[in-house]
Amino acid sequence: MRTCWLVLLLLSGSAAQSACKTSDERPKGSGKSLPSDRKVVCSNMELEQVLAPASFPNRTVTLLLNNNKIQELRNGSFFGLSALEKLDLRSNIISQIESGAFLGLPALKKLDLSNNSIGCLNGDIFKGLGSLIRLNVSGNLFSSLAQGTFDRLQSLKALEFQTPYLLCDCNLLWLLRWIKERNIAVKNTKCSYPQSLQGQLITSVRPELLTCDAPLELPSFQLTPSQRQVVFQGDSLPFQCQASLVADDMQVLWYQNGRMVKSDATQGIFIEKRIVQNCSLIASALTISNIQPGFTGNWECRVRTSRGNTTRTVHIVVLQSSAKYCAPDRVSNNKGEFRWPRTLAGIRAYLPCNRLPSSAGAYSGSSAE
Repeated sequence: MRTCWLVLLLLSGSAAQSACKTSDERPKGSGKSLPSDRKVVCSNMELEQVLAPASFPNRTVTLLLNNNKIQELRNGSFFGLSALEKLDLRSNIISQIESGAFLGLPALKKLDLSNNSIGCLNGDIFKGLGSLIRLNVSGNLFSSLAQGTFDRLQSLKALEFQTPYLLCDCNLLWLLRWIKERNIAVKNTKCSYPQSLQGQLITSVRPELLTCDAPLELPSFQLTPSQRQVVFQGDSLPFQCQASLVADDMQVLWYQNGRMVKSDATQGIFIEKRIVQNCSLIASALTISNIQPGFTGNWECRVRTSRGNTTRTVHIVVLQSSAKYCAPDRVSNNKGEFRWPRTLAGIRAYLPCNRLPSSAGAYSGSSAE
C-alpha cells in the first residue's frame, strides 16, 4: 500500500500545522476502488474543530477524526466530500451539532458519533444522509429520542444508541414501532432506566412495559452540595440542582422546611430560572448571599412533572457568633478509646466503636454516642 503524508492546516485559536496520514483505500471483498480513492486518518491529533473540507483529497472515501477534542459540528462541516463513505467522529467531546452539519455527503454509508457529549438529536441534523446504512450514537448524554429523529435516513439498516441515561418509557414507543416497520438491526442497546428494565435489550422489551406512570425515576438527579452544611451567619452559600430532562412540563422548585422559596433580594435569596443544558438536563441555581439563623433547616430541590415529583434535600446549620460548644473530650472504655472534637451544642456527634483484639465476646456495635 502506498502511503504518504498530507499536511493539513488546523485553525484552532492560532494557526498550526498538523499532519494527517493518507493512503490508498482498498475496500473489502470484491469491490473495486478508483486509483484515486483515499483514506485519511486524523486520529489522536488534539483537533478542536473539523478541518476545512478543502483540506482533504477530492476522492476521500474514509475519514477518521476519532479521539480528538472536537466540540461542535457546524452547518456544512463536510460539504464537498461527495465521495465520502465512512466518517468516524467517535470519542471526541462533541456537544452541539447544527442542522445540516452533514450536508454534501450523498455517498456516506457509515457514521460513528459514539462516546461524545451529545444531548440533542433531531431529524434536521441528518439532512442529506439518504445513503447512510449504519449509525452509532451510543455513549452520549441523551436519555430519550424525539419522534422522527431518524426519518431522513431512508437507507438505514443498523443502529446503536446505548447511553448511560437511556430511559425506556412511553416516549420510546414510537422508536420500537419504527424499528420493527423498517426492519432495523439494533445492536448493543439496553435500557439504563427505569430500574425494572435495567439491562434489558430495548428490542426485547414488551411495548406495554414502556409506560410513563408514577413514580418518577430520573436517570440523573444531583443537588450540590449534597451533604449537611455548617455555615456562619452572614456567609454566602450557593446550590446547584440538575436533573435529566424527561418531560416538557418539568419544573425545578426550591423549598425550606416544606415551604416554597422564591427569589427575595431583601433576604439575599436569588434563584436562576430554569436552564436546559444541551437539551438533556434541566437545572436551577439557588444562592443565599447573607445567611441568617432563620435559614437553619432542610433545603430541598424538588423536580415536579405531571408524572410525579422527586426531591433531593440538604440540611443547613447556621452558627451565630454567640453559639455554644461542647468542649473536646477523651473517653476510654471496654468499647475502645474515643476522642471527641469540639462540637456545636445541640449537634449529635458519632464515632465508630473499635473492634477488640480478642475474638471472644468482642463488641461490634456500629457507633457510640
